[in-house]
Amino acid sequence: MNITRRTAATFAPLAGALTLALAAGIAQPAAASAQPAAAPAAADFACPPVLGVCAYDVDDNLRVLYDDEADIIPPIVRAANYSNDPWCFYNWFGYGGARQELAPGQVADDFGFVVRAARRGPCD
Repeated sequence: MNITRRTAATFAPLAGALTLALAAGIAQPAAASAQPAAAPAAADFACPPVLGVCAYDVDDNLRVLYDDEADIIPPIVRAANYSNDPWCFYNWFGYGGARQELAPGQVADDFGFVVRAARRGPCD
């Protein structure tokens, strides 16, 4: 038996076991396990590569937020924070009413309210 056949015979069963483990969800990259279970990965949210917030409005149109916006029309219903800062989303114009904070890399598929204002930074 030559070295190539011996190597293939040695590693073939290991490759099969690894495939089964990956299919079962046992082996995950370190980055996947570092994210909180409650927040889906931002990579799952359709967005062009930006350093800001990708958001979809009530008409399912994409808009990108880079700066604070006190008056968002039409309102946003879901967003993904691709910036390096937390963002606070409000359901009233002028930063009032119900609010929800998105950490960097966090996605909100449903805020539970329509977003009419947003600003960079944590919610007060």
